[in-house]
Amino acid sequence: MKKAILFFALILFVSSSIISAQGRMTHEERVQQLKEKLTLTADQTKKLDGILKKAEEKRDELRNGGNMENRRDTMMKSIEETNDKIMKILTPTQKTLFKKIVEERKKRMQQGQMHN
Repeated sequence: MKKAILFFALILFVSSSIISAQGRMTHEERVQQLKEKLTLTADQTKKLDGILKKAEEKRDELRNGGNMENRRDTMMKSIEETNDKIMKILTPTQKTLFKKIVEERKKRMQQGQMHN
């Protein structure tokens, strides 16, 4: 269960919180980066944009309300829903690439934790 939660958290984190060398990327930069890495069509890009906008709005709402425990549970559910939506717009090849992006991010996060 914890692995599944971590997996979904990482997918959402990668899709909505990719960090550039200069700091946090804008929404548009995140969409553009995923568009390029996954070779998204115009229709897929438009759908991804909408999915990420809704996820960002929900994340912002969660940051500003409720207690930490309820917020975490709600965030985990939101992450699962967002990832399900993203996976539905991807082709099988794109899904494989997306999973690789998530795994690479997971490794970088783990390496960063070891150095702290």
